[in-house]
Amino acid sequence: MGTEAELLARARHLDIGSAIVLLEEAVESGGETVEIAKMLARLSLEIDEVRAFQNWCHEALRMNPKDTEVHRMLAAYFRSKGRQWEAEEAEEIARGIES
Repeated sequence: MGTEAELLARARHLDIGSAIVLLEEAVESGGETVEIAKMLARLSLEIDEVRAFQNWCHEALRMNPKDTEVHRMLAAYFRSKGRQWEAEEAEEIARGIES
């Protein structure tokens, strides 16, 4: 399959569906990483698969609970949907990790 960096680079040059398939195959073969989960979250959101976006964010946080980027991804999503208190909560968690 390749290294994480190679997989992510390949995925960036594919259409969304093919990129998702490539990365999900890597996960199924035991190659799940935080960066792969975050890319899958982003791709899922691009095709309006909100549940998949949230699931991949939670997977990334399961692997690295201190990843502030994931909390900020969730905050941006919540803010875009007018869910201000959830956005603020996710931002607060990110700030708490950074301090």
